[in-house]
Amino acid sequence: MLIDNDEKYLAMLDRLRTGPPLMVYDLETSGLDPFRGDRLIGVAILIPDMSGETPGETFYIPFRHLAGTNLPIDRLYWLAPFLADPQRSLVGFNLKFDVHSTEIERIPVFNRHMDVMLAAHLANENELSFALKHLGTKYLESSAADAESELMQKIKKKVKELGGSTASAKLKGEMRVLPPEHVAPYAEQDVYLTWQLARFYQEVLTKQGLLHLWPEVNAYSETITAMERRGVLIDPERCKRNLEYAKQRQEELYGQMRQIVGKDFNPNSVPQLREILKQKKTDRDTLIKLAQLKNPIAPLLLEYRAWVKVAGTYYEEFLKLMDDSYRIHPNLNLIGTISSRLSCSRPNLQALPRGTDVYRVRDLVIAPPGYVLVSFDWNQAELRLLAHYTKDEFLLDAYRHQKDIHQETADRIGITRTQAKRTNFSIVYGVGKIGLAEELGISVPEAAQLLERYHAMLPGIRKLYSTSEQIATRNRQIPMWTGRLRHYREEDPTHRAMSHLIQGGVAEMARIALTKLHRRLEGTRAYQILQIHDEILFEVPIGQEIEIVKAIKAIMEDYPFDVPIVAEGKIGYSWGNMKPIDFRDGEPVIPKLERENV
Repeated sequence: MLIDNDEKYLAMLDRLRTGPPLMVYDLETSGLDPFRGDRLIGVAILIPDMSGETPGETFYIPFRHLAGTNLPIDRLYWLAPFLADPQRSLVGFNLKFDVHSTEIERIPVFNRHMDVMLAAHLANENELSFALKHLGTKYLESSAADAESELMQKIKKKVKELGGSTASAKLKGEMRVLPPEHVAPYAEQDVYLTWQLARFYQEVLTKQGLLHLWPEVNAYSETITAMERRGVLIDPERCKRNLEYAKQRQEELYGQMRQIVGKDFNPNSVPQLREILKQKKTDRDTLIKLAQLKNPIAPLLLEYRAWVKVAGTYYEEFLKLMDDSYRIHPNLNLIGTISSRLSCSRPNLQALPRGTDVYRVRDLVIAPPGYVLVSFDWNQAELRLLAHYTKDEFLLDAYRHQKDIHQETADRIGITRTQAKRTNFSIVYGVGKIGLAEELGISVPEAAQLLERYHAMLPGIRKLYSTSEQIATRNRQIPMWTGRLRHYREEDPTHRAMSHLIQGGVAEMARIALTKLHRRLEGTRAYQILQIHDEILFEVPIGQEIEIVKAIKAIMEDYPFDVPIVAEGKIGYSWGNMKPIDFRDGEPVIPKLERENV
């Protein structure tokens, strides 16, 4: 039903008030970035009947369409009491986005989350797409995507009439050009599909024994939503200075290369570089080999490309994505990996290169006035989880008695500590003799002999490898320590099941820790602001460092494993300039910090 007057709206709110304590909720918006100006144009709602078994009725409430009849925007706030009720459940698809878009309108959302997209990922992380229409078409009705196709054609036609861009990536955000009556059927179908998929996945998760994990994953999503909303603070002036310097260095390096070549050329043109270098390839590995052979252009070109990347991928991107408060709100994607680890985009802060003279990107993330940044990550989480699963005496003894696992490994099998470290982590990730040979820079026979010595010392690893593969092959799934499943399709190889078990287990450690930390930090004015792989970044009020650091460490080390889990912290005024936090008799010793000129 299209809600195009107050009378219909009040009647719908009456239904909400007297119906079951949940609603299906979906927004139509002008774009995908609520932190940089995109706003909702309408709200679709489904109210189930009192039994909660059937869909009930669907509604569409228009607020910001450019054509047709809208309700005044202040009517949006009539929904606020329902969204603020913690006893109600909010059912949605990719709820994180809808919550951001709602709260940007200054309407807080305290409902319990029931995100159907997360249920789909929990049930089968191998889906080719987690788009609502794709899942609806696959599992509910073959015509589920028809309404969207029809709507896209209407939008395209209207946008073309208005002289706007009809690029498909932007079209959905242009549905505001249509009157509400054209959008309502599409929007109402979205909440209908969401409700039907919620019922479908409840059954699937129940059969898999995973239904109890859905609320936990939703709680994790609420944590990630809060982190995204807070965002990370960027030093804009340093960012601009760094960008200017990066472009200056590009010019200087190009000038040096041009002098060597003896003519103008485009250093970004692969065909021209092939001719100049007399090489078929111009990739990084080729340039490194040429540099080792004393080619004068290769090292200059490597550095030039580094400055191009840092300027475009980081400095320019940061300046583009900052909001008015100089904060970036990256998208932390809960369904971006099969291991259930978070992925990150806009910008991808997980891909930040290690700090060098060129890549000083982490320096740009700073603490706001009155705060410091605190960072914690786990010490060798994968290897400790490996010790827990294998019950291998060598690993258990090393971790229970705080020995240097890499040096112990090196001493036992006669290699350097660096080689031992690379070997230990390669084993976790399922690397064989060929991969290990490449990692260590040795021959394949040498790598094979090294692996034989390694597995003779640690027989539990081969046993775990074999057992994991057998379980995955037989059941087409393998359970993490929390009960979460890694699923395997018939065509999926299972030889990396042990690696999936470990990586998925560490991802579950992060999920549980962040959820607990979110609850613990409520009311403290300390905030989690970023999760990058196994690292968690916090903004902590000055004066609360000791209390908060103790709480973080206690939560991040609280796991039911056979070896101790160790979390290590750093502190500083910028992410790129942090000092280690020592602990003496369980008490943190906060190092003296000097605020940089930021």
